[in-house]
Amino acid sequence: MEIPEGSMAETASSGTITVKVRQECHTYRNKQSGGTVLERLHDLKSRICDFGNLMCAYREASKGKRYRNEVLSFRMNLCENILQIQKELLTMTYKVGPYREFYIQYPKPRLVMALGFRDRIVQWAIYRQLNPYLDKRYIAHSYGCRENKGTLKAAEQLLHYVQEVSRKPDAEEWLIVYGDVSKFFYRVDHVTTLQMYHDISDDLWFDWLMGSIINNPDMPFGLPLGIRPENCPKESRLFDVGMPIGNLTSQSTANFYLNRLDQFVKHSLHVHMYVRYMDDYALLVHGKEAARKVFAEITDFLMDKLKLATSPKSQIQKATDPIEFCGYVVTPYGLRVRKKTTRHVKRSTKHLTKQAAAGEMEKSKAKESTQSYCGLFLHVNGHDMLRWIKDHTRELEKITDKGTIKFYTIKRRKGGLADVFLFPDGFPANVAHPSDTNIRILAVYGLEYSDGLAIDIRMRYDAWCDMAEDITVNDNMLDNGEGESPWNHQ
Repeated sequence: MEIPEGSMAETASSGTITVKVRQECHTYRNKQSGGTVLERLHDLKSRICDFGNLMCAYREASKGKRYRNEVLSFRMNLCENILQIQKELLTMTYKVGPYREFYIQYPKPRLVMALGFRDRIVQWAIYRQLNPYLDKRYIAHSYGCRENKGTLKAAEQLLHYVQEVSRKPDAEEWLIVYGDVSKFFYRVDHVTTLQMYHDISDDLWFDWLMGSIINNPDMPFGLPLGIRPENCPKESRLFDVGMPIGNLTSQSTANFYLNRLDQFVKHSLHVHMYVRYMDDYALLVHGKEAARKVFAEITDFLMDKLKLATSPKSQIQKATDPIEFCGYVVTPYGLRVRKKTTRHVKRSTKHLTKQAAAGEMEKSKAKESTQSYCGLFLHVNGHDMLRWIKDHTRELEKITDKGTIKFYTIKRRKGGLADVFLFPDGFPANVAHPSDTNIRILAVYGLEYSDGLAIDIRMRYDAWCDMAEDITVNDNMLDNGEGESPWNHQ
């Protein structure tokens, strides 16, 4: 097949000639995906390694983490560190750093692997250039890790299909095929993934970069079939399959990998009512034979083309019966929250109330957590749970905070810098000034000031105290120069 070359155009801007690529990609037809037009990316090396792109990646990676130790250390020599990353990428000497492993237990045990800040910058640099290209090629009803999508949107779309079918005269003959990929993140095939990335780019450097992230010789990501992550020791993990949960590139790769399933369902099976959130999918078809045939073809496609197995949780059921999808129960009458989620919310709310009453947690933090649960039930048929949560919120209002109150103050300096003073032992309410009592003061000097500084201090007060230095009380240092009290409640 002949592939047309990209065209170049010149534009004048501020007296300089800037060369812009008007058509950046080759186009070709992929017959296996139903004749959809795909484009091949060009110049990924120069785009990803561009200094401006790396700086934007740094800003994205540091959002909400600007005052953590690893970020502060990196920012001390920001330009030098960015240039070093750029040099390693350009010379193909970049090596992925060590992973920090930990387990999360809710809603089910998962092994999470987190990279250091430097490697997260590289991942953001890749994501910024790759995701806009890939996202435009996904179907509208793929809801995982995409802007303005998510679990609630996916459940609402399935609800729309279920309600549409329930109004048909032959509603009892419609069936839902629900499928789940078994241990998806731990079973993604590396050879298939790298071949898919090779198909969208003509840059061999990009093949090397994605290979160094996916085929990490120092860290196995995969699990043998039938083994849970918490039961699999590191020496039993597999090197040829799997992606680390926690990587930004793993999220985009997961969507890219299963986009082939979406295209197959839409263009080869011609199923209209289809929704997918990451490795969970649901589709509605008419008739038992059609449902069994579609499910069998999807199972074969996953195994033959993507080297993935279907989970035993997959099922075929009546479209009018309740079904769990993306954490919600979908029925023709609306969405509900699962019973085990309701039980978890009640246990958590009672526990937070007890902690606040015992002085182990500030009342404001307990209220924030309970209010977040209200947001969960606002979009479903959850009036009773909303009333229950609000009743317990009123119980929180009756609780008086116990113990001393933690304080901090921020003193701004010239040049956009600021000093932070912390009072980890508390500041009793009946004391007008810290010099009137024997309290400990900690300080962090010469920070870059931003609007998020105070928020970060309140969220990570103990971590700030750990990295601060002890100082003696100095009245001049504590005065903010404006005749107002410099103390702020945490």
